[in-house]
Amino acid sequence: MHGRHVPLLACLLAAVWTLIGSSPAAAQIRSADLADLQDRPIAEVRLQGLDRVDEQLVRNQLRTAVGDPFDPSTVRSDMGRLERLGGFQEITPEVVLLEDGSVAVTFRLVEQPIVEEIQIVGNRLVADRDLRALIRLRPGGPQDDFLIEEAIRRMREEYRERGHFLTDVRIDEQELEETGVLVFRVIEGPRVRVRAVEFEGNDAFTDRQLSAEIGTRTAIFLFRRGELDEQQISEDIASINEFYRDRGYLDVRVDRRIEISPDNREAIITFLVDEGQQYRLRSVDSEPMGSVNDQQLEVFAREQIAAMIEIRPGDVYSRGKIRRSLDVVRRAYNRLGYVDVETRTYEVRTGDEPFVDLVIEIHEGQKGDVGLITIAGNTLTKDKVIRREMRHLQPGRPLDSAEIEEAERRIRNTRLFNDVRITVQDPEPEDPERRDILVEVQEANTGSVNFGAAVGSDAGVLGQFSVQQDNFDIADFPESFGELIRGRAFRGAGQQFSFALEPGNRISTYSVNFTEPHLFDTDTSLNVGAFLRDRVFRRYDEDRRNLTLGLGRRFGDIWRVNLNTRFERIELSDIDERAAVDVFDARGPDTITSGGLSLVRSTVGTIHRPGRGSRLELSLDQAGLMGGDHTFTSASAEHTIFLTLDEDFLGRRSILRLNSRASYIFAGDSPVYERFYLGGRSFRGFAFREISPKGIRADTGEIGNDPVGGDWLLFLGAQYEVPLWEEMLTGVVFVDSGTVTDSPGIDDFRVSVGTGVRLYIPAFGPAPIAFDLAVPVKRRPGDRSQLFSFSAELPF
Repeated sequence: MHGRHVPLLACLLAAVWTLIGSSPAAAQIRSADLADLQDRPIAEVRLQGLDRVDEQLVRNQLRTAVGDPFDPSTVRSDMGRLERLGGFQEITPEVVLLEDGSVAVTFRLVEQPIVEEIQIVGNRLVADRDLRALIRLRPGGPQDDFLIEEAIRRMREEYRERGHFLTDVRIDEQELEETGVLVFRVIEGPRVRVRAVEFEGNDAFTDRQLSAEIGTRTAIFLFRRGELDEQQISEDIASINEFYRDRGYLDVRVDRRIEISPDNREAIITFLVDEGQQYRLRSVDSEPMGSVNDQQLEVFAREQIAAMIEIRPGDVYSRGKIRRSLDVVRRAYNRLGYVDVETRTYEVRTGDEPFVDLVIEIHEGQKGDVGLITIAGNTLTKDKVIRREMRHLQPGRPLDSAEIEEAERRIRNTRLFNDVRITVQDPEPEDPERRDILVEVQEANTGSVNFGAAVGSDAGVLGQFSVQQDNFDIADFPESFGELIRGRAFRGAGQQFSFALEPGNRISTYSVNFTEPHLFDTDTSLNVGAFLRDRVFRRYDEDRRNLTLGLGRRFGDIWRVNLNTRFERIELSDIDERAAVDVFDARGPDTITSGGLSLVRSTVGTIHRPGRGSRLELSLDQAGLMGGDHTFTSASAEHTIFLTLDEDFLGRRSILRLNSRASYIFAGDSPVYERFYLGGRSFRGFAFREISPKGIRADTGEIGNDPVGGDWLLFLGAQYEVPLWEEMLTGVVFVDSGTVTDSPGIDDFRVSVGTGVRLYIPAFGPAPIAFDLAVPVKRRPGDRSQLFSFSAELPF
């Protein structure tokens, strides 16, 4: 009897194990001790220690189940799920071998104590409500050390964001253990402002150069808070590191020292720089990724890859230039259809000499051709509206990821969709070279009915009622009145239609306009428009009735040719007796017909906040081509350049805009209402239309002060725009210069300088509201100035 029970007892002792670990809520299974229990059937799963926590909730977390073979890894994953519940202080599994060869698994659980109440004390600068919003624990719930630490960290960050760098937050451990009351004790520190930013160890670059790379700024009374921000300092260290590495200092090390004043209100931040050596490039090599036995690239030779690299042997080693060069290499592969190309680099340094051998590893991938293009999400817009923006992405052509990005940009620029996503699908095993493309769009609300008012320094006060549809379809007639009301008719072809009534105290305009950007599904556009406009000038009123018809043709992505015709009736009325003779001569009513040709070259991606590119427009217009009361020829050239001079870590750009224009009327006699004028918004600092030859008064026969326009216009301007606050507010400084005379030249040249702000409010449309202050610095005697001007502004 005794001999039979000893082996059984020994077997039971060997099978019983306890999870061992240092954490109060977790442990690890010693898998080596469970070799004999692996895969034995589980006869029972027990839970011990449950009081408040619902048993069914716990069992729902377990994958260890009766009847399944025992697996230690499953028990470990069960422990992880139980721990994530946050309700247990200890989790200890036990496994017992039963007489029938099966096992019983027991989870011994020690529940977390309950948080009876949460209190915050010591806070005067931040309200209880704001701090409680940072705590994810709730009274009556289990104590969770992770959430407590998270709340402490978030409270400290809240204070630091408000400039109180030295604030500390702790919990009363004794109170929590004895009563279950969680007390956060806030020890508020004073607001710490940056008094000075210094640099040590920077021999290669000046303090001023490094200061331009960081976001930490000193405090300036009333103008800049300059608060100490530890997160910003960490970002500054990374920026300085990047600055040096882009200039060949690969071993640079950057740290910081913060010195707090005795009253804890000011700080001196010193960035400590150990520059190291400046490295230069010795050689460039390229090889297939993971190559063996000196394998060669298949698409491009090593010499071709080396030619794409921005730096040459002997140049300062710049990781920034290397990154840009790798983009060039990837785009070169993309153009040939290798969209899965991958690149990475490693640097080889030998000896003590400051030279780097650069090795570029390239995974060329499989060449791909465009397969099936599927469009999804366009419930109203016709497929062809989207497909025509794909242009070079056609089935059978090489798949080009750069063209995919361009197609996505072009579709976004139609402003017909809230979201656009183009993805290349994985290849099919039977045809690995064919890659299908999925275009996913989300329809935008492209129609609007607007009631409102507008004001501008040149146009005065305007009322406005307008109907606009940017995804119009002139052939989509409604089948019912309800379809029209729901906006399901006259939509989907990508056409533009607008109708506007804009009565005002200076200008009243009533207009209708229709544009088909792709006539007969070609690159030819059609525009038809008409307007009635009454305008009040100082000495007379002008009444215009206009009809325009235009055709345009796009050549590639840059060039465009436009042919425009105009039929217009103009009449001047209510003419003051002191008005110029030219005004009486042009009183009309007159008829003007004209035909014009313009050539536009544009590399600007969008007219809304462009950051780079240029736009050149050359035009020639012949009045009297189809009859009428006046015959003359007008030629014009206008050039605008956009340059991004700086971009901060949030992607906000500082942009320089340079624009020039020269226009000339010749071969005929132009009436006063067809001539050129500058002033107001077109030349800030001078009154509206003030830059112009002055006319002879009809009542006295002497030169008066009323502008009558000139046949020659020259304008040169520069404007620098910088971000001030988020994406909404920017500031500008500008110089306007130019002249308007009767013959080509620079006589009577004027110059003004000024500053202003731009307010971008999405609800008011993409054009910013512009407010400018300008002062003439070169003027003619008698010129009327205008210090302040404002309006909505587009770059061209």
